[in-house]
Amino acid sequence: MRAMVDLDLREVRCPMALVLLKQQLIKMKINECINIKFSNQQAMQDICLYLDKKNYCYLCEQNTLLIKLYNRF
Repeated sequence: MRAMVDLDLREVRCPMALVLLKQQLIKMKINECINIKFSNQQAMQDICLYLDKKNYCYLCEQNTLLIKLYNRF
């Protein structure tokens, strides 16, 4: 069973959003899922580019500005 963690970045601007995400990734455990919430499409696209570059597995929900990020293990 996956544990869920919420990361609300709706009130945070880059580069702080990326810093908070990186901190959460360091703490991420096996079978954990992070739900990342955004206030706009551009912020979500920027994070998707980073996650792609680092080879993370995630699901992007454009209509709700939500990314579901799964650990790589």
